[in-house]
Amino acid sequence: MVETGKNNQRLLRAGGVYNTAKKNYEGDSLVFEGDRILAVGNFDDLRKRYPGSCIEDLENCYLLPGLVNTHVHLELEAVPNTLEFYLGEDGYANFLRAAKHAELMLRSGVTTLRDAGSSWRLLSLNDPGLKGTIKLPRMQLSGPPLTITGGHCYFFGGEVDTEDELVRAVRERHKRGCGALKIMASGGQLTPGTLPERESYSSRLIAAAVQEAHHLGMTSLAHCLTTASMVNALKGGVKCIEHAACFVRNKKNKLLERVYEEKIMEEFRGDGRWFMNGISNNYHVLDKARENRCAATEKELFLLEQEERECGIFGKYVELGFRPVIGTDAGTGLTYFDETWLECAILAERCGMNPVEIIEAATINGAECLGMADETGKIEAGFCADIVVLGEDPLKNIRALKNPVKVICRGENV
Repeated sequence: MVETGKNNQRLLRAGGVYNTAKKNYEGDSLVFEGDRILAVGNFDDLRKRYPGSCIEDLENCYLLPGLVNTHVHLELEAVPNTLEFYLGEDGYANFLRAAKHAELMLRSGVTTLRDAGSSWRLLSLNDPGLKGTIKLPRMQLSGPPLTITGGHCYFFGGEVDTEDELVRAVRERHKRGCGALKIMASGGQLTPGTLPERESYSSRLIAAAVQEAHHLGMTSLAHCLTTASMVNALKGGVKCIEHAACFVRNKKNKLLERVYEEKIMEEFRGDGRWFMNGISNNYHVLDKARENRCAATEKELFLLEQEERECGIFGKYVELGFRPVIGTDAGTGLTYFDETWLECAILAERCGMNPVEIIEAATINGAECLGMADETGKIEAGFCADIVVLGEDPLKNIRALKNPVKVICRGENV
């Protein structure tokens, strides 16, 4: 039910409004005007304080801060042959596809995202001229990731090797409007010719780039598939570790195996930096084997075992004091842009996180990681009106995130 008001203020009445500080619901309503939240509280009180507001009755729904996904690749497509598809696509078609991916994420409840590696053309998504032509979430773009010559994702155009080249590349990204610096600290699985179990940059070289990025007000993140690359990134001052996979090459089957090196990681106990696991990345590849819809091959059984290890290692990082954020690596392999909820569900169902911890990781943690904690991630007076309306209580069932009833981003209905 909507009751038309006499001003531009909107009063939403629901079953509960999530309070980040209290880790529960407090009040049943909120008022916002333009893109700013004015107040949160009880309906009768807010109706008196803000007479003439347009009232929207959302009955028994729950209002949460908009979700933050800290790691996606908008230019890529969630298909088995991701790289071949990307390299064979026309640039104009790719840009339109990226815009549609961003819109899809917004409709799924993600009001803020970070693109963790792209070509330069993606930066045009932040062009003010696009406003009104397509609905987009708030975006922090990192542009072409820094990678060694021939390194992981070199096809984006970010090959740099020396300290001077790294610093110059950071300055160029800042000049072009990147809000984050992405560093490939190891090889990767998407790029032929690179080895995921091999480190790329030393901690000294990483530090040179990161110090310049932080000096310019940019956040930093590093792709780390080995323990050594993670150590290099941490010692180099990177703010957020991506994947934290601790891969080694299994000598028998030659597949990548996760091996947590406790003695090495103990050095970083209490560190408190951010990390993104992306457990849902390529999760659908093993759906049939995981759900016993077919006889699993020897390789699939090994990969399913690695999933279990990944969930266990996630808990070890949290126990050390690293803070989780929600990132999915959407666009790589069979990792879809509207499934941020799946990452949250896996963390609840397989990693032992409770709903409050997951909501925190998916909202305020992500906002802090991106340097946006004063703007979004909470439903409080003065914050941006980024709101996800859910028909079911996610504190009781985290999968409620899958089907938003409504999404509001910067005060506008999606």
